[in-house]
Amino acid sequence: MKFYIFLFSFLFYACIDQVESEQNDFVQLVQQIDTYGEAMDLDITDNHMVVAANYQGFIVYDITRDNLGNIASIDSIFNDAILDDSMGDNRAQEVVISKNHNIAFITDIFDRIWLYKLDENSNQYVDSYLQDCYGGTWLSTTIDDQTDANQINVFSLVKHSSSESDDEGTVGDFDEYSTSIVWKGLIDIGASDLFPEQNSAPTCEFSYNFGILPETIHYNDGLLAVSNGELGIKVLSQLSESLCFDSNSYDVIQDFSPSGNVDIDRIACENSVFDYYNPGLGGIYEPKGGFHPAVYTSFDLPGEVNSVFVKDLVLFSGLSTSNGCYISLLGDNGNVIENLNIANGYTINGISEDNGILALSAGRDGVLLYQWNGDLNVDFIGQIETPYSNKVKVDGNNILISTEDGVFIYILN
Repeated sequence: MKFYIFLFSFLFYACIDQVESEQNDFVQLVQQIDTYGEAMDLDITDNHMVVAANYQGFIVYDITRDNLGNIASIDSIFNDAILDDSMGDNRAQEVVISKNHNIAFITDIFDRIWLYKLDENSNQYVDSYLQDCYGGTWLSTTIDDQTDANQINVFSLVKHSSSESDDEGTVGDFDEYSTSIVWKGLIDIGASDLFPEQNSAPTCEFSYNFGILPETIHYNDGLLAVSNGELGIKVLSQLSESLCFDSNSYDVIQDFSPSGNVDIDRIACENSVFDYYNPGLGGIYEPKGGFHPAVYTSFDLPGEVNSVFVKDLVLFSGLSTSNGCYISLLGDNGNVIENLNIANGYTINGISEDNGILALSAGRDGVLLYQWNGDLNVDFIGQIETPYSNKVKVDGNNILISTEDGVFIYILN
């Protein structure tokens, strides 16, 4: 009898050791970082990491890497816990870094977008960028620093606190508590000057109103994907030139000839044809870097979409209520060719991919890792158990996870 008990115990503990080995043999924990509270989001460059630390503002870290590009250590160098002394509701929710210009954009959900210059050769400083954009709450921000080497297009989701148009009437009416994409081009960026004179008081450009459901956005490869809650996904296509569209059909008005001046072109496109002093074409103006007024593609998914990521005409949608992640292969005209559901049974808060490694942030279930081979080809790698996982970032072999208990950094074996 004792022999059977011993044998059972040996097999039981052998199975536990095997499971633990299988859970941990694909990654190695490099460092756990205390962010003095909850880490909501993070982004990374070769030399820096910036963490959106909720009510603790944002924290900037120096990164040391080995000769393979793996993170060896991280040290804190700056923390702005109080983004604005005049406001008591600061809350750093998201961060995205322009790798081409070393500028971090921090989304303060209640107030504005903050900018921080990551430059070891000059004074580092913080300044406000966009605020009071038709009133409301800043939900999510993404950037385009791919289209123009001297410009960063900043796209944000803003939930309006009132129902109104802007002072010039160029926006049009929107419903109270509805959500719009607004954007602004940060132009003529120099190596030493973060804010050229024409960027000193940037204003918002209204692009598209979605109603009340959108939560997050992601830009890549000329497409802007929007998670639209229980209505699924909407994707907008970016314009490579300034155009004027018919306000009803959204067809391009061929009579429009852009001058290169945004203000002049807007008047020429949008003013009424009956305007005595400045007759226009009565259309919808979108400058270069903006988006076509007609949705590129829109489709529903089984569940509420609360996170989104797009790359190479492949759309990754993270769903709530344990519906996992849908990978949608898009055609050149925006049609959905095929869908694949992975991570079913998990709620997905955040999505990241780099060099074929796909990571899904799954709340209490940590992070799920996959090998993505393009299109709908994915293979499960393993699951990393962490405290509640808000977002995840893949950087080569580095997996950086922002959680309720700070940041966890792993390296793929």
